Amino acid sequence: MFKPDFLAIGHITTDLYPEEQMIGGSAVYSALTSFHLGYSAGIITSFGTGFSGDGVLNNIEVLYSISRFTTTFCNTYEEGKRSQIVRHVAKKIRVEQIPQHWKDIPMVHICPVVNEIEKNIFYQFPHSLICLTPQGLMRKWDKEGRVSAQRWLPPKEILSNVDILIFSEEDIKPFPDVIDYYKSAIKIVILTLGRKGSILYRKDKEYYFPAFPVKEKDPTGAGDVFAAAFTIKYYETEDYFTAARFANYVASFAVTEKSIQGISKINFPHKRVESCKKVLTGKI
Repeated sequence: MFKPDFLAIGHITTDLYPEEQMIGGSAVYSALTSFHLGYSAGIITSFGTGFSGDGVLNNIEVLYSISRFTTTFCNTYEEGKRSQIVRHVAKKIRVEQIPQHWKDIPMVHICPVVNEIEKNIFYQFPHSLICLTPQGLMRKWDKEGRVSAQRWLPPKEILSNVDILIFSEEDIKPFPDVIDYYKSAIKIVILTLGRKGSILYRKDKEYYFPAFPVKEKDPTGAGDVFAAAFTIKYYETEDYFTAARFANYVASFAVTEKSIQGISKINFPHKRVESCKKVLTGKI
């Protein structure tokens, strides 16, 4: 029976922009990144009847439950800052959707976007390297669907099942004190800073990793690409310095095109392979 190397758990979404509609969701960005880095990938998700990925996920094993709606966001950007409105939310992802033979997958990315993941899922992968990007747990929305940040302080019992926690400065801007809580429960905590790079926290120390300068077209999904690349490189090397540099490098591709289109540039080896070698050796 098929079992992917890398599993992303979260809603596949429909992302609405002023001029177009795109497939989205952290799980999509993460799984596609894994595939382009040479690993087989799977997604466990939920979406509405009539949803079509238009072939985007042909190389990804997608296990899904059918919902009345597909989770839908309306996104606008102004001076690099995103505003979101939630239009629809698909039903929760439940433990029963996970095949038994998938519970020892090497790498798992839990990546909710609208608090859609049943809590018991955190306990299903005792032998996997687990990365959590909790943006969907760090947001709320009002009756009109306008998204805003909320403080997320889960029981440490849940966090003890997570190896890597990655979130953005936007996610925690109103609540910077939560970082200390996360650091007390998880061995690797990373704050992404967009075009400024990222900060890694480990054992009461912090390490700054600058971003790679590129011409940015769309920052959507860059944090998810970063998370997948970090998880994969850390799985390969058990070296968080190498993984952080590599993740910043890979994420630089994602922002150079609209939506998921930049991910196709991630294939290795490619014309920037020598630059990539410099990234991995720290000679940058």
